[in-house]
Amino acid sequence: MIKTEHLTYTYGIGTPFEITAIEDINIHIEKGDYVGVIGHTGSGKSTLISHFNAILKPTSGRILIDGHDLWSEEKKTRIQTRFDVGLVFQYPEHQLFEETVYKDIAFGPKNMGLSGEEIDKRVKKALDFVGLSRSILEKSPFDLSGGQKRRVAIAGVMALEPKVLILDEPAAGLDPRGRDEILSRIRDYHRETRSTVLLVSHSMEDISRNTNSILVMNHGRCAMHASVSEVFDRTEELIQMGLDVPHITKVFIALQEKGYPVSRNVYTIEQGKAELMRLLGKDGDQHA
Repeated sequence: MIKTEHLTYTYGIGTPFEITAIEDINIHIEKGDYVGVIGHTGSGKSTLISHFNAILKPTSGRILIDGHDLWSEEKKTRIQTRFDVGLVFQYPEHQLFEETVYKDIAFGPKNMGLSGEEIDKRVKKALDFVGLSRSILEKSPFDLSGGQKRRVAIAGVMALEPKVLILDEPAAGLDPRGRDEILSRIRDYHRETRSTVLLVSHSMEDISRNTNSILVMNHGRCAMHASVSEVFDRTEELIQMGLDVPHITKVFIALQEKGYPVSRNVYTIEQGKAELMRLLGKDGDQHA
C-alpha cells in the first residue's frame, strides 16, 4: 500500500538552517495493516507522514502509494492521493471552520465532486463511526465540547473514505475517558473498513493496545519496523533511543529478572492477566 525507497527530506536547503529531517527511509506498509509510529520528539515522524499524501516532496528517493510514484506521474495522481490518504493532524479541531457540523464533515466529499446523496450518506456514516449523535449536524462545531470537536474533525477525514487513514496524536490533550473513546472508535473503523491505518503516538500503551505493527523513527531514520511483540522485545534499544515500553511490560520484565517463570512478551493488561492466570494455575497444580 505504501512503499518508500531511499526517501530523504531536507528542510531549508542552502540556508544556515538546513537540516535533514528524514534520511534513506525504506519501508513497506501492507494494505489493511494498523501501524503504530513512534519516536522521540524530532525523530522525523511528522515529516515522514507528511510525504504519504504529498504535502511534502522528497528531496531524494521515491514514495509509492498503491504502486504509483507520487512525484514522477501526473499532478492528478497527487490530487487523488490527497483523497486516498487521509491525514488527521494533531489538534485537528483547530481546523474546523464551517457554520455547521454537517458542512464541516461534508467539505472534503464535496470537493471530490460527489453527488448530494453520496455526500449525505458519507457525512452520517462518518459521524456514526466517531460515535456522535446526528442531532448535532446542524449545530455550530464551535458550540461543542473539546472531545466532540476532535471527533467531528476526524469524521471529516473519514468521510473521504480514504484507503489510508493517518492520525497524528489523535488523543493528545484528552482526558483518559476521551482518549479511550477516540482510540476505540478508530479501532472499530479499522476493523470495519479494512483500511490501512497509521497511528502516531507517544503513548506506548495506546500503541500496544491498538496496532499490529510498529515503525520506530530515530534521528531521522527507520530504526525498526516489525510486529508489536518484536519491537517491544527490544526494550533496551528503545530505552537507549529515549523511548519507553508499556508499564505492564516493565512489570513482567522485573518479575522475570526476579526469577519468576513469566513471559516478558506482555504488552497489554489483558495479556498480563492471562500470563498471571497461567502462572498461578501452574503453581496451584504444584501445590494442590
